[in-house]
Amino acid sequence: MKHYTMSVTEIELEKLNKVYQYHQVEDKNPYLLFHAKHNDIDILGYKTGKVLLQGAEITHELVAIKTHLNKEDYAAVGSDEVGTGDVFGPIVVCSAFVNKSEIPFLEELNVRDSKNMSDQQIIDIAQIIAKKLVHSLLILPPTKYNKLVKDGYNLNKIKALLHNQAIIKTSSKLKDNVPVILDQFCTPQLYYNYLKDETLVFRDIEFHTKAESVHLSVAAASIIARYAFLVKMKQYSQKLGINLPKGAGKEVDEAVKNIFDKKGIKNLNLVTKMNFKNVTKQDL
Repeated sequence: MKHYTMSVTEIELEKLNKVYQYHQVEDKNPYLLFHAKHNDIDILGYKTGKVLLQGAEITHELVAIKTHLNKEDYAAVGSDEVGTGDVFGPIVVCSAFVNKSEIPFLEELNVRDSKNMSDQQIIDIAQIIAKKLVHSLLILPPTKYNKLVKDGYNLNKIKALLHNQAIIKTSSKLKDNVPVILDQFCTPQLYYNYLKDETLVFRDIEFHTKAESVHLSVAAASIIARYAFLVKMKQYSQKLGINLPKGAGKEVDEAVKNIFDKKGIKNLNLVTKMNFKNVTKQDL
């Protein structure tokens, strides 16, 4: 069975509710606005703005839904980052180009925002996507991150610099100009202000919150970036002989103290973003 998840607006969800009103089945899930069956496909419309398609062959139904919602496929470059909320590991930025003809391929793989996927799901498809798509990947190790922070860079400036480099690299590989979509983490004015000292700045960017729902190129970029992050985390863990947890929770506090006690501050600096509260609040 194939699955595909798409994000829609409240208006679009209500429109689909009406489209499928004569095909709906009883479903007591309180998070669902509707559950329909059409052409042997289950269409589940969630109140959160997600629509899930399940069935042996979902392509035709997906095309029909896009037609109902006036969503037209187009080529674009999408850029996203991972690792910015993790105490351990690098910051990874990826920009990926998706041609119109590659969109069905990504839909078949159920490409979506990497935050809504398990690590195993990422591992299963990331390399397939990376081999298929023109993309650029930048990995900023913790040591370099820590140096930039000491030099006065904040996280948003670091992200802006990485995205600018990745977008320029990917765009330089393309013959035609296409829309460039960035998951917005600050205002466009601030973004370009962070880049004021750069020699080359890519300026024709569309900034969107939840950009992965705007174009699959952003979701594909987030998956490739997340996979690279997971690979690096595994390498760092093996090098230290200590399993590095993701995120910034209590488990991370304990790991920070454990690495410091067993390996010292130098090794802690190799794998850790040292300005996070998980580190600064401890007496190291």
